Amino acid sequence: MEKTINASEVIRDARPEIKSSTVRQYEVQLNQLKKMFNTDNYKFLNDFDAVVEKLQDKHFTTQRNFYNSIIVLLLALDYDKELIDKYSKLRDELNEQYKKSNEGNNKISEKQAPNFATMEEIDGMLKSMETEIKNKRLKSKGDLTGKEKELYMMYVVYQMLKHIPTRNDIAGMVITTPINYPKQPKDKNYLVVARDTMYYMLNDYKSDKTYGKDKKLIVPVSLSRILRPFIRATGKKSGDVLLTSSTGNALSRNVLSQKLLKTSKKYMGKGVGSTMMRKSVVSHEMGPAKKKQEELADKMQHSVATLSAIYNKEH
Repeated sequence: MEKTINASEVIRDARPEIKSSTVRQYEVQLNQLKKMFNTDNYKFLNDFDAVVEKLQDKHFTTQRNFYNSIIVLLLALDYDKELIDKYSKLRDELNEQYKKSNEGNNKISEKQAPNFATMEEIDGMLKSMETEIKNKRLKSKGDLTGKEKELYMMYVVYQMLKHIPTRNDIAGMVITTPINYPKQPKDKNYLVVARDTMYYMLNDYKSDKTYGKDKKLIVPVSLSRILRPFIRATGKKSGDVLLTSSTGNALSRNVLSQKLLKTSKKYMGKGVGSTMMRKSVVSHEMGPAKKKQEELADKMQHSVATLSAIYNKEH
């Protein structure tokens, strides 16, 4: 295997249909592997047993993701089929383990449990952040410091994830208007701001191949009342990236994840990223109904699946 391989370029050339954000994820994981082996090339991938040993202490979903990145690179290089098959078999076994771990399991995993936050805890964090924002008059101050911008921004980010629990799709989101949106490239996500309405237009997200481009999500009034003052306070205008660092650079999905964990650990002592926010929101919204459904199914001597498929009818 050549020493000068540029993984992202090789993968893009072989699979131009893959989203840039996905290629970046592969690149990050492959670079992490190089660091583990203290090398600047990918020759270590030939030693299947050494790679397995290096990853064996990691959570099985993390192992699966590493193996997937390896497979994508090896396929792009049209590398040894036998080696690819060995990695693929192991990856598929871990995929099955993941599926089985979720079948009929309504409880948070042991690994995730310490960082699971109830909506009451999340609202408590947001209340604390809101109090800081008010005390520092950040909505009207004008010239915000880097720390002030980050405080206000992360408050807005958590509000966005609470009201519309996306993945990290808001990273890189560009502000635009209804008139300008049709002219925009469809490789980004947008916050479309009109006088009386506001909505997301998603084009680059995990399931875009299933649900397509121009996925429109209406921003509720309660969230728009949080977003509009933030846009004004930070001097954002149409064409600007909504979420930026203190130096003005657009936040990547990875950096946004790090900031979410840092913020939630500061205010709650828990690492709550976008995935955990999705679990918290769904648990809060659907938990009572799910419990009632389980109780009713038990009384009817049926499974929840049978209850839903046979007896739950629209009228």
